Amino acid sequence: MNKKTMRLGTLLLMAALFLSACGAGAGKSSDAPAGGSEASVAQVWKLTIVQPPEKLEYEEGETFDPAGVVINAKLKDGSMLENVAYEGIIVDQPLTRTSLFAKFVYGGETVEQNIKVTLKGNREEYSVAGTRETAGSPLAGKVIFWLGSSVTEGASSGQESMADFLAKKHGAQCIKEAVSGTTLADRANSSYVSRLDQYLASDERAGHVDAFICQLSTNDKGFPDGFGAVTPADVRDAAAFDTATTFGAMEYIIATAKGTWDCPVYFYTNPPMDDENYETMVQALEELAEKWGVTIIDLYRDQAFNDISEEERALYMADNIHPTKAGYREWWLPKFEEALSGI
Repeated sequence: MNKKTMRLGTLLLMAALFLSACGAGAGKSSDAPAGGSEASVAQVWKLTIVQPPEKLEYEEGETFDPAGVVINAKLKDGSMLENVAYEGIIVDQPLTRTSLFAKFVYGGETVEQNIKVTLKGNREEYSVAGTRETAGSPLAGKVIFWLGSSVTEGASSGQESMADFLAKKHGAQCIKEAVSGTTLADRANSSYVSRLDQYLASDERAGHVDAFICQLSTNDKGFPDGFGAVTPADVRDAAAFDTATTFGAMEYIIATAKGTWDCPVYFYTNPPMDDENYETMVQALEELAEKWGVTIIDLYRDQAFNDISEEERALYMADNIHPTKAGYREWWLPKFEEALSGI
């Protein structure tokens, strides 16, 4: 084969690949409207979605449907092409839990359409509203104080966490003091320590608490230099602890909760997340539990608890830290019920 024939073959192959890519147009609607010429397409300045697709809400695993979308293209000379035929769509197919938008392509420019993808684990069937109440539960009427951040809040499950499921199922009064992104240690953001102090100084302060539950915050693992140290066994005064450190904050919280309400104190961990810093935090918690008589609701080291299938994990977890509604209700809640059964 001579060089001329090879060049011709290469050009034909490139043309075939280009036409194939345009024809595939991932997600392109088969009845996309006609509009625009080759000359005008080269002069596109900006795309605008003047009418969004008919369907914007999906469940993970579904396929994006662009039906109904209307896109206008403003050209560099100031003129406008209406209802152009988009050349392709950049979007996950099928849609995943991280699919946030679809990009329509025309004339070398793109325009984004936000979409909402619901996790299978957040279906309404797993919600607090769909949870049955337990008649005659020993936890009925018990006051349980929850201190934490995004996991306690239910950041990836519509603000529904094990605290809310426990309240609905057992008739407990759950006080949920949780703010996403916060740390145990006093830092620039709102900390567990500062929020506990603010609550205790407020008019809403509970006079009696049957159990105090604190999250071993995953946010602190990002500050290993600020972990601090567990103090000797004879150090018990809340004022003695350095709340600017993670372990000092944990001891302050334990001492304050016990001194305020004289109630059982629990700390709960996340399941394993392959993070050395969090492992260090768990080890320190185990030391503190022995020192203070704290009960650990252990989701980290419990092998039987973590022995679930990949399908179950995909249903139960929105990511490697935050559960879905199904994860809280079907996977985590039984561990908390077991731990709290004796209060």
